[in-house]
Amino acid sequence: MRLSNLTCRCEGVVKRRALIFALLLLILTTIPYLIAWVQQGEDWRFSGFLFGVEDGNSYLGKMRLGGRGVWDFYLFYTPESHDAVPLVFLPYILPGQIVGALIPETDPAHTTALILTFHVMRLLCTALLIFVLDRFIGAFIRSEKTRFMALALATIGGGLGWLITFTGTLPPDFYIPEGFGILVIFGLPHLALARAALLGGLLLIFKSLQAPKRQGENSENSSLVTHHFLLTSLLAGLCWLIVGLSVPFYLVILYCILGAWGLAAWWRQRRFPFTLFLRCVIGAGITFPLFLYYTAAFSSNPAFAVWSAQNLLPSPSPLQYILAYSVIGIPALFGVGWAWRRARLQIRYALLLGWVIIVPLLVYLPINVQRRMAEAVIVPLAILAAVGIEAWTKARTRRKWLARGLIVATCLSTAMLLLGSIVAASSPHRPLFHPIGEVSAFNWLNNHAQPDEVVLASVETGNVLPAYTHLRPFMGHGPETLEWQHKTALIEQFFRNQMSAGEREALYNSICLESAPTLCSAPIRYLIFGPLERSLVPEGELPNWTGEWTLIYDEGGYQIYER
Repeated sequence: MRLSNLTCRCEGVVKRRALIFALLLLILTTIPYLIAWVQQGEDWRFSGFLFGVEDGNSYLGKMRLGGRGVWDFYLFYTPESHDAVPLVFLPYILPGQIVGALIPETDPAHTTALILTFHVMRLLCTALLIFVLDRFIGAFIRSEKTRFMALALATIGGGLGWLITFTGTLPPDFYIPEGFGILVIFGLPHLALARAALLGGLLLIFKSLQAPKRQGENSENSSLVTHHFLLTSLLAGLCWLIVGLSVPFYLVILYCILGAWGLAAWWRQRRFPFTLFLRCVIGAGITFPLFLYYTAAFSSNPAFAVWSAQNLLPSPSPLQYILAYSVIGIPALFGVGWAWRRARLQIRYALLLGWVIIVPLLVYLPINVQRRMAEAVIVPLAILAAVGIEAWTKARTRRKWLARGLIVATCLSTAMLLLGSIVAASSPHRPLFHPIGEVSAFNWLNNHAQPDEVVLASVETGNVLPAYTHLRPFMGHGPETLEWQHKTALIEQFFRNQMSAGEREALYNSICLESAPTLCSAPIRYLIFGPLERSLVPEGELPNWTGEWTLIYDEGGYQIYER
């Protein structure tokens, strides 16, 4: 009874510590956004994002699809008409449906509501991720202090990647959310949801491996055991369905992680892990029809096929990865022996080994999304590193200072990111903020144009357009605009007066893709001419296209033309 009471008290301390940590992390990551929100005034409107603004605008555009009552996703950043695909970007379309039911999509307040909803999602998904992450770590570590240190490393930990910022290079900690925790928490709720569901499914597999015992009965042959492992395996599969619905490609990563776990267990225990294999097959098998559906949808839809092919996310050099993971990786080496010993009898510890061994191979596979293969590897690394610190030294005082020093060292990248965001939020400027004249022009156009009509504007203006309107830009977002390099060049030629009248007329009417000739752009209906577009016109020259358009809006330094 005393041991039981002590265990309950320890578990209560762990939960309170994790809760306090989660609240502090939510507050710290929200402060920069509040500062930016306060900086709004008569001249500027906050975009809602402090990093990855181009992608952030696309998230608002996807939520706006839901606000219009649309469930199936299509590429609204490209002017080519194509079939929509169901079950893509549901984490954004579904909340958009809710906002649209409360505030009409044509109301100027709709975008503000979408921004606020996005941050509510960020807070909720982050809280869920930290809760699941703490439980996942607790499946391996009993010591409350070591468990908390692993939690801190998995959420705010980084490495020495920030050193390369002095060379003008962006470190992996700052642009690869899959490989770390802070970017996911700071502004990517769909990735936080996917990671929580991935770890939650693994936790359920752990539970299914722990068969319940009944007195006087062989648990392996009992119907209770069969029911237990089937139920938990099926629930794991449901969690992993959420992973696929959040980020379709993560299903591939899931299969790789499970495969690495099985191989590591087979290697350590010198026998095929049939029990583990059966549970993983059931759980992953539930997601396989969804995986096949996504594979067929993306390959058979010409627009989605081009989108996938040009979505290039290569890994940085191995040296950059080494710097980014060095602080955590070195003590993690001391935790490998601990995991190896325990994996002999408890198969879940083999997961830690297989996961960290296979990721360095996965991130350099000859695929176009290499760096996505590092998804959540920070979690097993954090567990091994926390245990490694404990094993590194025997003296309690030394261990305490070493642990604190490690956390401080790993938090430097996170501190730099948060401080940089606060500085950026304190001074309204593009692209974090939008001029009020631009927002007013967007709101007017959204109320006077039909959905999905095509707008010609600069790339920067085109990127913001879907966040405020139901129209499509001719070019506005790298991968989500088909053949975006070619269209970017056409836009620059157009506004720099480098096109003949015949070339302009061809641009207005229709352009077919070289990579998919059956996909042709819809005619351009509107043209936005504001400060960004004027900056492209050669000094001393006047636009040579004005006689081909009708001016329909002229306020706040922004003009809108119609054909």
